Amino acid sequence: MTQTAQVYQDTKPSQTKLGALMSRWSFLSRVDWAIALALFAASLALYARTMAPGLLDGDEGEFQINIFRLGVSHTGYPLFFLLGKLFTILVPIGTMATRANLYSAFWGALTIAALYLFVQFLTQNRWVAVLSALLLTASRVEWSQAIIPRPYTLNSLFVILIPLFFFLWRIGKVDLTVPVFVFGLSLTNHRTIMWFGPAIAVFVLIADYQITFADQKPTGNLVAILRAWLARSTLFKPRRILALVVAFVAPLLLYSYIWWRGESDVGVEFHWKDFNAEILGGYVSASWRFGPPDWLVSRVTDLYIPMLIEQFTAVGFVAGLIGMAALALDRVPRGWSRALPAREVFLFILLANLANSAFCVIFWVIDIDKFFLASFITFLFFTAVGIAVVWDWLAAHWTRLVRGVAQAAIVVAFAAVVVFLVRQNYSTNDFSTRTDAINTWQENLAQPLEKNAIIVGSWESLTPLEYAMYVDGQRTDLQRWKVIIQKYQLGEVPYGSRQQDIEKAVRAGQPVYMTVYPKDTETLGALADEFRLTRVGELWRVLNLPPKATPPQSAPMTTFTDSEGRAIDLLGYTVYPSSTLHAGDFALATFFWRAPQSVSTRFTISLRLVDAQNRVIVQRDSEPASGLRPTVGWTSNEIVQDDEGFFAPPNAAPGTYRLQIVVYNSATVQNLTTPSGQIFTVGEVRIH
Repeated sequence: MTQTAQVYQDTKPSQTKLGALMSRWSFLSRVDWAIALALFAASLALYARTMAPGLLDGDEGEFQINIFRLGVSHTGYPLFFLLGKLFTILVPIGTMATRANLYSAFWGALTIAALYLFVQFLTQNRWVAVLSALLLTASRVEWSQAIIPRPYTLNSLFVILIPLFFFLWRIGKVDLTVPVFVFGLSLTNHRTIMWFGPAIAVFVLIADYQITFADQKPTGNLVAILRAWLARSTLFKPRRILALVVAFVAPLLLYSYIWWRGESDVGVEFHWKDFNAEILGGYVSASWRFGPPDWLVSRVTDLYIPMLIEQFTAVGFVAGLIGMAALALDRVPRGWSRALPAREVFLFILLANLANSAFCVIFWVIDIDKFFLASFITFLFFTAVGIAVVWDWLAAHWTRLVRGVAQAAIVVAFAAVVVFLVRQNYSTNDFSTRTDAINTWQENLAQPLEKNAIIVGSWESLTPLEYAMYVDGQRTDLQRWKVIIQKYQLGEVPYGSRQQDIEKAVRAGQPVYMTVYPKDTETLGALADEFRLTRVGELWRVLNLPPKATPPQSAPMTTFTDSEGRAIDLLGYTVYPSSTLHAGDFALATFFWRAPQSVSTRFTISLRLVDAQNRVIVQRDSEPASGLRPTVGWTSNEIVQDDEGFFAPPNAAPGTYRLQIVVYNSATVQNLTTPSGQIFTVGEVRIH
């Protein structure tokens, strides 16, 4: 029987009983599985401790929503969303956002366990396998993706599973359809894994050639050799090719998910015209950048290599170079399987690394580090081999006592590297206090925003609102207008900046709020030149009023003075639309201030609406002009317009209310005084 027949005979249906299945994994003992489980638990504890506690904005917020509602983000990620939905159902811990974050931590921890098992399979050295797993656990980029809901930790798992199953096929443990299926399945999570394709193709062809002619080397010219190979190999038989095609294509059918769930107003809507961009990833080419050879070299030397060293330190980098040389020279660790040719493994890992790295070098995005993850992990395979080779060299050339000390020193050295990485990366990757999005939108939605009010902002800033609407069922009446706020993105989506639509809505009297001040954008700055804006929570209300109001010409109403004699004059005020409101109405109080002398400190203006029982029913504290004109920047006798928006409470009883002002030092919170006291009543507001 030829070796080829033996390889494929091992995978006949009669051999798929439990005993035969376990025998295929005989290189792993119960101890190995226990260590893998312990590493999973430890890394999960680290990632869960540092992960974001809940709601996020941007991509992460979008992913949290679409895991819940099985939506489509970017180019789909069908496997990620389907498994995410299942995970959040089976693990009912905390909010939906928390579970989505934990979902990535879970895959991150499973990746660590898988790496241990893979390195143990290659080297049969538990110390090396543990150290390699810990290096990946503490590496900055892998850790950074395990604390937010993104598909990169699941992709990292596939980076390990793909070579593992192809190597298992090489030694006759599984049928080739198994790793081919795993590769196809990986493409339904994140398509950058496609860059493993060249490595897989070369590995399979070389392996099949070696297996086919193991008993007799071919002779003759190249054409004769190819004919003999095609005739003798089972790989090229029609039924075999059909089985492999089915194994590869079957998981890709998960992309039908995009047709099923593509009619979404969160993330990306899919239509047939988007097939090239969304299914084939054609949009990626828009971010490709090319340059002369010296530019490409600099991208490697100034970007990839420094980032690689950052992940595992210079010690891990040197160990990786040793591992590369060892495999290339066929100097394998002592526990290496004789059935697994070292140079074939070297070529597989090298090509996978180079192909992914080449893509990342020309892929021009701000967050390129996470796309390099596959390159980092494949290099870590070399690092593990390098550590194992040094370990075995010590065992072979030194006395037992010296060998034990030296090997212990290796463990201590790499353990110190892991500790260094944890200390170095902990503060960067500790998202446990990241509650900005939660706090911002809790404050925004606490405002009695008008029914069907329009909320305008970039898609990144609107994802927390979408979460509140879709997941929590809050304020589903609000309208969301996604806009482009950076010029370079114009044309990438059909809605653009929508400036004319916003202007039309404001002039029609519709309540319009923006998540960003127009002057802070590249596309909507003209709105601030045309309309009045004021802060409401963390939003900006756009009012159909000219930006500048006419200041009063009368004497000051009062003067606020602090303990050091610094003073500001209140010249006058107006209330828009009038001082008579209905409960729930939005009003704009415009104050006019002047500093007799320049002010060297920051004052906060506290606007208050007080009822007849002296209870404060509205209070709005901010620096003048919603923080745009702090007092520390005022010049002598300059008149400053201060627009302060507020809502008449929806449950306010009809009656007359006092509109009062308190001014205090922003740093010391010490109130300034007026001739009539610390609280100054500027007028009255009537609520019907």
